[in-house]
Amino acid sequence: MHGKVWMFSNLIDDEDIEFMQHEFISYKQAMDYYELGYKPIVRLSHKAGAVYKIGKKVLIKRSTFEKYLRENIRREKEEWER
Repeated sequence: MHGKVWMFSNLIDDEDIEFMQHEFISYKQAMDYYELGYKPIVRLSHKAGAVYKIGKKVLIKRSTFEKYLRENIRREKEEWER
């Protein structure tokens, strides 16, 4: 399994290292890396306060997004299962 560096730090591969070098990522990059669909990425990134608009481009601040995921992933999972 790739991605989710904060969950699987012992399984870091070249893709993870390359991804960690980007402070800002697109929705598409986030969808591919976190293996989530568009709507969950948009919802979670907005909840995290990690969305930045630069002109017409919308980016996610990766460090803010991952901090939110670390702090809220259990609560979010419980809400999804309801």
